[in-house]
Amino acid sequence: MYLKNLKLLRNEKELTQDDIAKYLGVSRTTYNNWEQGTVLLPLDIADKLSAYYKVRLSCILGIDNNIEYKDKINKMNYDVLLKNINELKINNKNTYEEIGTYLKCTRASCQRYFNGIIKIPIDRLILLSELYDADLDKMCGK
Repeated sequence: MYLKNLKLLRNEKELTQDDIAKYLGVSRTTYNNWEQGTVLLPLDIADKLSAYYKVRLSCILGIDNNIEYKDKINKMNYDVLLKNINELKINNKNTYEEIGTYLKCTRASCQRYFNGIIKIPIDRLILLSELYDADLDKMCGK
């Protein structure tokens, strides 16, 4: 889903995969796997790329294909993300069971995501933003 934007952003800056991998502190193979979609891009890396390229997180994740550069992009605040998704859960009167079914995970995994015990994978974070029709960047406190 995000691979087109990652490659496009990198190419627009005339950077190699090696350049981005060094910036992120990973091997070129690891970065290549993310760009090719072989391995799911971790949320913290997506956030770092968002700040580096000065584009919205939703652009990095391929939700928004309109690449709009900003003067400044804030780093994601995971505590704000947890607060926001818990408020959405309460306001929409959802159970962990219902959300887990939507996210295609167990109730226990869903509860761990919402309590910050385990980090939310980006594919499930995207589903949450769709479930609640919420702006992903705002949901993440960016």
